[in-house]
Amino acid sequence: MTPQEMEKEQIRLSPDVVIPPAGQGYSASPDDVVFALDIQYVGNTAFIGLHAQELQGKVRGQFVGTFDTDVEYVPGLFAFREAPPLLQMIKATTATGLVPQILLVDGHGIAHPRRFGAACLVGVSSGLPTIGCAKETLLPFEGELVSHRGGTLPVLLKGEQVGSVLRSQKDIRPVFVSPGHMICLAESEKVILELSSKYRVCDPLRFADQLARNHARKETIKGVQVLT
Repeated sequence: MTPQEMEKEQIRLSPDVVIPPAGQGYSASPDDVVFALDIQYVGNTAFIGLHAQELQGKVRGQFVGTFDTDVEYVPGLFAFREAPPLLQMIKATTATGLVPQILLVDGHGIAHPRRFGAACLVGVSSGLPTIGCAKETLLPFEGELVSHRGGTLPVLLKGEQVGSVLRSQKDIRPVFVSPGHMICLAESEKVILELSSKYRVCDPLRFADQLARNHARKETIKGVQVLT
């Protein structure tokens, strides 16, 4: 697809994203399994790390995979480059018998100019509750974020809150959280904060990033399963 066709596809698919009202939709339970995914690219090869754990912290597995992509990076259209290999990785991991209740994606959900970031495409395509958590924002926010852990500011699109600036640790730069599918913003914030033990990036996504980086460097890590 051309960039213009991708934009039209985002607009076409955005109504398929389900964001329930606060207090409805997915509600986290301690033994729910979360899949956190991240990608490192070398040319058009996607090296993916997937960290699986229960929300209470018990690690259920770590996986890496390698997938090709022919979609170039275009700002605002990253979903079409990221989502296909991420979905292949989720499918390969669930084939091992491990099934997630929720997905974490290093990227945006509805906090996107067309309300359809990578977390939305992954969520809609998988049918699973999905949260986007990014290090930068695509949309504006106003105000001064308090320095304490758990502080938030709204990220707005046409006057509607679609995400949050979240201070995951005291006096550390915030992350940007938005629901991708089947989870409300308040629950998305809660999950990310609870999974952020002492670093800016929540533990599962941090581990997924490390797995992807090591895999891209062709490093073998004990206990990590290589999927194809």
